[in-house]
Amino acid sequence: MKFNKIVFVAGSLVVLVVSIIVYYFFYPETGINREQKFVKDNLTKEDCLHENLIAVFENDKSDYVGKVKVIIRDKQYNKIISSFDIDDVAKRNYHPVEIHECGVYALKSFNYDYKSSKTLSGFSRELWFYDYSGNGKLLVVFSGESASGVPDAGGIPGRLYSFNYSYDFRVSPQETHVILLRGYLESSDYALIVKDLETLKDVFVLPIADIERENPDIIGDVGLKGWSRDGRYFWAGMAYGANTLSFIRIDIKTMSFAVFAAPKDVLGGDALNIEKGLITVHPGNVWYGIADVTEQEKAERRKQGAGTELYIENLFTKKREFVAKTDEPLYYFKPKWLSDTELQYELPNGERKIYKINI
Repeated sequence: MKFNKIVFVAGSLVVLVVSIIVYYFFYPETGINREQKFVKDNLTKEDCLHENLIAVFENDKSDYVGKVKVIIRDKQYNKIISSFDIDDVAKRNYHPVEIHECGVYALKSFNYDYKSSKTLSGFSRELWFYDYSGNGKLLVVFSGESASGVPDAGGIPGRLYSFNYSYDFRVSPQETHVILLRGYLESSDYALIVKDLETLKDVFVLPIADIERENPDIIGDVGLKGWSRDGRYFWAGMAYGANTLSFIRIDIKTMSFAVFAAPKDVLGGDALNIEKGLITVHPGNVWYGIADVTEQEKAERRKQGAGTELYIENLFTKKREFVAKTDEPLYYFKPKWLSDTELQYELPNGERKIYKINI
């Protein structure tokens, strides 16, 4: 009798194991795959990424223009849930794609011969939006053929082109606005443009000439920096060559702006803390752009015992805080903000350190 019970139990276990294997095999959406299926079924929530998902893009920059792959992963299990390709992306632009919660924004280029730097028939550069199903739509034409444009010396004779915006953009975290740059330094229409992403209408235009009237000594080429997390403020910088001259902060809520002169000796590699209005400073550092001249200057400074210091300055209060020092002259600490309060920097020996701010 005892033997029969053992046989019965063993047989039941075999049936159970076989049932589980069959169940998992024929119903892969459950069991070991149920987490992946749950995330896949909830890929979007009102066309936006589920909170458990993250999207990234792969860009090998092998071509001037080509395909970029967008990959959606599950944060918890690090599994690829979905992916899609965006064609005709200006891959070598320094800022070709932005990933956001509700979609992807890409700078696309059509009919341009990068090898000869010539426009072709049908030339256009455009900003596009893609949802996470891979559906795309045109938002803004940066430049292209136009019946009322100007001749392009590098393009096809007789054709006219309109150059509406520089090939850069920044979309607000809430995806309500996009910042564009119109014109160029010394052109009469040089301006920062704020567009409403729903209507695509200009809701705020900041002519650089308006800033120049009050601050003629701090005007330079405008570079887009970034948005505050709440989407209220946008920062841009103005520079002449490697030297940063000033910063602009646009307030989207009040549609106003403020200009801050940069501290002396701020270079293009210094790091701006957008949330707190802080900038790193290497006092006394200069940029020559010629290796022999730079090495000669370093040798002179070593004789004088002059090294390099790193500071953080508050653009609002002008208060400055010491971070680090090295005996190496004209050294660049490679500053990078890891958070609102943590600055990473690198010593000459390659060691990375983190400094927590007090200002």
